[in-house]
Amino acid sequence: MIQAAIFGDSLMRGMYWNEQLAKHKLWKNPFLPQIAADCGVELENHSFIGSTVRRGLAAFERMLKKGLHCELLLLEYGGNDADFDWPKIAAAPQEQHQPKTPLPLFEQLYGKLITLGRSLGMQPVLMNLPPVDAQKYFRWFSRELDKRALRRWLGNIDIIYRHQEAYSLACTALARQYDCPLIDLRTPFLLRHDLDQLICADGLHPTPAGYELIWQQLTAFFLKFR
Repeated sequence: MIQAAIFGDSLMRGMYWNEQLAKHKLWKNPFLPQIAADCGVELENHSFIGSTVRRGLAAFERMLKKGLHCELLLLEYGGNDADFDWPKIAAAPQEQHQPKTPLPLFEQLYGKLITLGRSLGMQPVLMNLPPVDAQKYFRWFSRELDKRALRRWLGNIDIIYRHQEAYSLACTALARQYDCPLIDLRTPFLLRHDLDQLICADGLHPTPAGYELIWQQLTAFFLKFR
């Protein structure tokens, strides 16, 4: 049995917006036991909601002190790193604002995490990011904010998509730079004609159908790796 550990954010926790309950829930993932049975891979999930690569690096270091050992180190970061403090922007749209983790720092910290894992005999495996729905996300985070101020700062709402895509491309580039396998989570979403049905009302998290795509990609990777 191959030992694997996942470090990531709410995406790897399966968070989605439940329309009927009108609240975020965690998807009950049926694929973990299936991956163990079909692929011979035992997964430990150390992801946590709201994580950035900086927090992920700190979490990884804490788990190492507790005796973490794995052959495969799956890493999924960038979604929260690319996000902004929208209330601050709405309050001061004339000012410059940085994302939670500026892109150069994101690449630097991600590289440090990859290097640390590899130095301990682990094989880092990176993931790029499923797309966001910029229009949905804007409607979501701007509900109690000054929409005109936010639009003034953004210029065009679609820049939310492009900005997040830059972080996804950085993940792909980091995998190439550090010679790591990459699990492509983005392309299966982009090729779908029903993309709207795969992204929740919050514009960020996949629906259960979207999560099925993600875990199909993980399963395909593990089958090839075996």
